[in-house]
Amino acid sequence: MKKTVHDTSADPARNNKTGDSVIDAAKPSRRRAIKTLAATTALAATASSMPLFGRYGQVQSSEPIKIGFQVHRTGIGAAYGRWYDRTTKAAVKKINDEGGINGRAVEIVAEDDGTDPKRGAEVVEKMATQHGCDIAFGTLFSHVVIGSAPRAGELKIPYFVVSEGHHVASGMLNRYTLQPGITDVKSQVQAMAPFVNNTLGKKVTMIYPDFAFGHDHRDYFSAAVAAQGGEVV
Repeated sequence: MKKTVHDTSADPARNNKTGDSVIDAAKPSRRRAIKTLAATTALAATASSMPLFGRYGQVQSSEPIKIGFQVHRTGIGAAYGRWYDRTTKAAVKKINDEGGINGRAVEIVAEDDGTDPKRGAEVVEKMATQHGCDIAFGTLFSHVVIGSAPRAGELKIPYFVVSEGHHVASGMLNRYTLQPGITDVKSQVQAMAPFVNNTLGKKVTMIYPDFAFGHDHRDYFSAAVAAQGGEVV
């Protein structure tokens, strides 16, 4: 196993200076002992208070990393869920074929949420309390994210979503709900509005889905178009 090497002097004569006094680096001191003890105690306290996933950095384990996959297998999100399922399986196979993560295999525990907010919260709870998952991910549809995220926060399980709604970036959910690697609707429509106004026209008609994702388009795009001198009708 590769180890990190810290550059330290082997010469006992090398000293550390503190103010007007000189402390021999090769000899223990009461101050150094107290500082070391305090740092060790703080580290142990931090590790014990971390969510389960955070403590993996503190101990060696051969147990698999269990990832809960909240997948839209049925309901209006099924077309997306099918491809999320296929890409997840392909990614996990590649990771495990290459030795896993720090020598630990990745195990996916998949549950269908029916693209339903109530069912989504139940799936998150099941992953945390029954399956013992370290994290959960996979949710796309914004109304399911909004329905599921509060339970993830209560259970303190990191919840990685792929929803593009502004609800995650706005901070309306909780610190355990994360939106990695994707921009949100507000950023997208604000960037697009100048092109629409300058190239396509000043009067715009919108058709949007009647849940949070669509409402973000309606609200933020309307404001962005108005700021450019246009109008959404």
